[in-house]
Amino acid sequence: MFKYAVVFVFFLGLVQATAQQKDSLSKAPQKDTIIVKDTAEKPSFKEKASNFGKEVGLLFKDSTKLQNPRKAVLRSAILPGWGQARNGKWWKVPLVYGGFVGLGLVYEFNNRFYKELLTESQYRKANPNIPLKDRFKFIQYQGYPDEQIYNAKDFYRRNRDLSLYSTFGFYLLQMVDAYIDAKLATFDVSDDLSLQVKPTIYVPSYGNAYVYGPAPMLTLNLKFK
Repeated sequence: MFKYAVVFVFFLGLVQATAQQKDSLSKAPQKDTIIVKDTAEKPSFKEKASNFGKEVGLLFKDSTKLQNPRKAVLRSAILPGWGQARNGKWWKVPLVYGGFVGLGLVYEFNNRFYKELLTESQYRKANPNIPLKDRFKFIQYQGYPDEQIYNAKDFYRRNRDLSLYSTFGFYLLQMVDAYIDAKLATFDVSDDLSLQVKPTIYVPSYGNAYVYGPAPMLTLNLKFK
């Protein structure tokens, strides 16, 4: 009986010690949790503008033989023909400026006649009671019907607007041309290509020379490097 009492007392003391240990751990002061935040911030507008200014400045300092395609586009956007010249295609520069000059002359021609016919149309609309033979602003349009004058005015206006759109399209085209030239500057156009097309003479190994003679053919040679 005494043995069981000792075991019971020992077990009770063990349970009490465990409870006190848990209570002391729960009352222990907790350490502060450190939260690490990402301090990296996005570049501000001022920094972006500064980086763009540096990039534009590199357009004038780049001394490499082959230019980057992106720089070729920027150069042609700043000064038409600059990207072509930097690519070594100097013969394209006169074509670029010749295209702009030609489109400018087309615009001037249509705009001049549009303004002249616009004035003529306004004069005729303002004086509908004057006889047709006397209803004209410019002598070269004497006797022309009003409807014909109005249609001619619209014709030259459309051509003038079309020349403006064509000028903008030609500006984009020369930028694309500079980009493609810079992109293909390192393209392999030598004779040592992976795929070659060569003419050859096919001589059959069977039959006789009277029935099966040599025949010209094309061969495709594919090289795997």
